[in-house]
Amino acid sequence: MQTEITIKRSPVVLMWKFAMIEAGALFLYFIATLFGSAKSAFYTQLSLTSILPYETAKIIVLFGVQFALTAYVFILWYHEEYKIRKDSVLHVGGIFQTTKKSIPLSAAGTVTVRSGLIGRIFHYGNVEVRSGDSFLRLKTVSRPEYIVKAIYEGPMAASFADGHDIHKLLASEENDRLEFKSSLRYDYKAGNVNRELEKAALKTVAAFLNSKGGYLVVGVDDARVSLGLERDFESLQRKDKDGFENHFTQAFNAAIGPEFRDLVKLKFAEMGEHDLCLVEVLPSYRPVYFRSNNSENFYIRTGNITSTLTLSEMESYIRSRWPKFL
Repeated sequence: MQTEITIKRSPVVLMWKFAMIEAGALFLYFIATLFGSAKSAFYTQLSLTSILPYETAKIIVLFGVQFALTAYVFILWYHEEYKIRKDSVLHVGGIFQTTKKSIPLSAAGTVTVRSGLIGRIFHYGNVEVRSGDSFLRLKTVSRPEYIVKAIYEGPMAASFADGHDIHKLLASEENDRLEFKSSLRYDYKAGNVNRELEKAALKTVAAFLNSKGGYLVVGVDDARVSLGLERDFESLQRKDKDGFENHFTQAFNAAIGPEFRDLVKLKFAEMGEHDLCLVEVLPSYRPVYFRSNNSENFYIRTGNITSTLTLSEMESYIRSRWPKFL
């Protein structure tokens, strides 16, 4: 991405404000007509008729007011802009006194688009950026989908964290970006391999991809007691970490798709006498569908739960998160 990208508000803003100025001028002209000849008599008392006839003066005043308002609106629009920088988005505005508002960006932030029917027809809308506790709305900008793409491919480009401490994750509660699984495929209650557990783990991964990304820790129960991966290892043809990752990749490719595999990274760590697996998931650049039993479902994270969306909910969610894909 360029060092800085400057974005102006859509010209639709100017058209709308110019229309409001014309409507206001017509309203004032209508009000002025209610006074009849009083205006002409007042102007005559000022002894200005010898310099400038009343009708000419009226036209000049109306034109001058309209021109002044039009120029003010244009200059205000000209001086307002948004700047996408390497690590932030900046809003600059004001004529006589410049105002600035900046929001820092990170891969954990979110960008959404709000656009009504008219906005979709004329290709403009609001882009809302959230990063931590900071919020900035880019108002009435043209082609908002391209702005979203520029932000996600630039300052909010996702990347894997270096040396993320699994012990710190185990000290946290499950949330929208963290979940614990006892195993990938071994059912401790039934004492055998359960493919539904494997599907549940991959559904969580798909939900992380469609949301803000996250971490799936395999080998600990909900109380964060370490159970290890030994039972999973025993259920595989190759009974080690490489066999575990190979099986995960095969299952992932079948259920989610190999094109998303580079957004998921497996790390192994020791917890006492047990091996644990940390599945780190980055947010996807496009919608991810989970395939199972000849059907496809769309999952997202809502709090500490993996939720499936209906068709209407899915369309609304995708339009907001990835507008360029609708």
